[in-house]
Amino acid sequence: MNEQIERERMFNLNKNTFYNMQIKIDSMEQLIKGGFIITKKNPKDNESNKDKKVSVISVLGNKNTGKSFILHLLTGKNIPHGYTVTTEGLSFILPDNEENKNSNFILIDTAGTETPLLRDDNQKKLEENDKKKLAKDRQITDYFLQKFILEKSDIFICVVDNLSLTGQKFINRIVKSYTNKTIFIIHNLKTFIEKEQVENYIENTLMKSLTFELSKEDIIELDDNEFKELEDKNRIYFKQELKEDERIIIHLILACENTKAGDYYNISTIKFLKKQLFQVKEKRKFDVVQNLKEFLLSISPEIFNTRLDENLIKEENNAIKIDAEALDLKDCFIDYLGNNVIKENKFKPKYRCGYFTDSSDKKKFFLEIELFEEWTFIQKIDVLERYFILTMKGEKNSKLKEKEYLFNNYSPGNDFQIEIKVENNRGIIKDMKPNLVEENGLYIFIYELREKHTEEEIISEDSEEEDEKP
Repeated sequence: MNEQIERERMFNLNKNTFYNMQIKIDSMEQLIKGGFIITKKNPKDNESNKDKKVSVISVLGNKNTGKSFILHLLTGKNIPHGYTVTTEGLSFILPDNEENKNSNFILIDTAGTETPLLRDDNQKKLEENDKKKLAKDRQITDYFLQKFILEKSDIFICVVDNLSLTGQKFINRIVKSYTNKTIFIIHNLKTFIEKEQVENYIENTLMKSLTFELSKEDIIELDDNEFKELEDKNRIYFKQELKEDERIIIHLILACENTKAGDYYNISTIKFLKKQLFQVKEKRKFDVVQNLKEFLLSISPEIFNTRLDENLIKEENNAIKIDAEALDLKDCFIDYLGNNVIKENKFKPKYRCGYFTDSSDKKKFFLEIELFEEWTFIQKIDVLERYFILTMKGEKNSKLKEKEYLFNNYSPGNDFQIEIKVENNRGIIKDMKPNLVEENGLYIFIYELREKHTEEEIISEDSEEEDEKP
């Protein structure tokens, strides 16, 4: 026990020795008071990695569910884990030129949600308004971190412990909200030491979950040489099949390290997870610092009462800063699922899209957005192996005055962003100069295609979301 405490103490003193890069983010006010501090293990780490094509993997979960433990098992790095270990902001394990040179992914570790709100040595006596301001800052900081890793990652490893209703809601929220992501769920049973305890959990909790249905599948093929040494270990994983979008979510079990349960489950679980991660085909270049700066700019209308100008976001002295005297943060609240929610929700118009054949037998792609008044549009397309992602941003030419609406979801905002993932087996958009038609409150974008090889029905999509369910 004393040995573990000492390892955790040394980790908290020397975090930058375990990660290639850390960006300290514990307050949005930091942005004007020194900035988000960037610490690198090797000053050249980001430069040597930003041109390499990778998948970006985030480990998600509440505080103390075992995210750093998962990273420790995945990377082989001696990353201490325990109740006194704290991870601040965003921590990155990069495919650097030495330890991980054969790796094809970036791993992101976070402090987790539900971290306690603490005062510093200069805040012993605080007025009620100051406490509210600090609480709002913390909630928006959490919101910022969650949105960054959820939007910028390709793969989520979601960590839950002994399954609860909160854990069920967390899993279903991630699965439902991010339909274009690869998701793994790790049930980290860190207090389970006997195989019988885990088996009881599987049969009486996991397999009886009302909010998602699972089937047992073979985790290990007997003819797979990589797993021959594990013939006396666990051979089961759990498959959650989503018929509506033909996705499969994989659930895996971990137990307490260095116990009978841990010895039986952990080795095969991590080997299987690693194999799945290395098989992911979609890769892209990912400059950590540049992505964070771009994200800060794009999310600014959601978290501040004014849109940031890109010229205000600076990178200097190993810090990301905003050149302003003060930050005007929006109000936020905790919703019934326990999420941090900004009071003024982001406007998202109704839209539909799909392929069609014109009168000249040319295949084209259309995007139809329901909008009124005059808008300016910015478009972007990312082409991957099996699909392309079309991003459309809109900004109203004359800004609406602030108003109170009965339902925030229906408030006609001043800007929006929609992201559409489309299988590319019917053709790929040739360029970002579509034919634009405005008609009766609809903006219709018609794109020329680079032909591919198949004839299929038109697809359509409606962005109107249902109420979230656990």
